[in-house]
Amino acid sequence: MLICWGCLESVKAFNYDYSQTWVSKMFLSKPDPKGGCIVNLTFEQALDVIRATDNLSLGIPKVVYLVGWQYNGHDDKYPAFFDANPLLKRDCDQTALESLRWLMREARKYHTTVSLHINMTDAYDDSPLWNEYVEHDLISKNADGSLKVIGEYNNRKAYQINYQREWEAGYTQMLYRNRNQSGYQEQ
Repeated sequence: MLICWGCLESVKAFNYDYSQTWVSKMFLSKPDPKGGCIVNLTFEQALDVIRATDNLSLGIPKVVYLVGWQYNGHDDKYPAFFDANPLLKRDCDQTALESLRWLMREARKYHTTVSLHINMTDAYDDSPLWNEYVEHDLISKNADGSLKVIGEYNNRKAYQINYQREWEAGYTQMLYRNRNQSGYQEQ
């Protein structure tokens, strides 16, 4: 399940009383400097942590946001967020998305809703969407016309998305629809 901000068509709202919910983030992986990935927890190991947390918390409702679940990990290939990191996959599943859906289902047994940390503000030049975002002028620019860099993460420049242009061009909605088509929304 993905918690969404705003009113996009056919979005099912997920409402939690956060004053009565244990909310946390779980760091799964990050890109390494050589172009690979450093795995902190696989999807199976994440369920072990969720199970242990449920035992310690006496079954109170929990929401856990997975960080680094996509591509090579945290802050990798945004604004795209369509593929799960294959290094996090269970051996018995054909794809990492299958393993992610399994984790989401299994976590419910432990009073836990699994959600996904995504970054809707940054763009990286190794993203599958990079050329399209540049071509459609969806990256913010400095006064001199150069692309606006807002930081450096995982040894790569992060460029600021122009939110207004992205919305008006329909890309925010496209990202949401593609998320549904990729299969990590619970069926």
